Amino acid sequence: MHDNRKLVIEYDNFKILQETEKFILGYLWEEVCLYDKVRKKEIFLHEFYGEIECGLLCDKEEWCVIGGDVLVVWKNKKNIVIDRKELNWVHDLKKKNSKIVEIFIDPWSDNAAIWELNIDNLNLKKISEFDNHKNKLYSEKVKW
Repeated sequence: MHDNRKLVIEYDNFKILQETEKFILGYLWEEVCLYDKVRKKEIFLHEFYGEIECGLLCDKEEWCVIGGDVLVVWKNKKNIVIDRKELNWVHDLKKKNSKIVEIFIDPWSDNAAIWELNIDNLNLKKISEFDNHKNKLYSEKVKW
């Protein structure tokens, strides 16, 4: 990134996914970034295909997870892209605890399911199928 470039968070269309005392997690169209408010630096995380659906920041600000066409985990100051067919098109995320994130895959797709991601070791475990929404109209919020 160039020093004279406008920061992503400075654009009117920048959307905040979550904000903590230290960070702003958000995106501008397909580009997602983590903005360090203390150092006033932008950390590029990933360029998604299509708009980002959801993102979570750890309460201790040690990691974040972003969902869209793929799943991106930022921890230890590194980006990890998880691109598995059964995890494509993340619709929502929930923190189960400080180390486990629940992942809700597109409820209108054939892969609709709920998964768990262990942040420490990046192990993924399918919790359940989610078939009860496939023939319903689209809505941004789906109860799961």
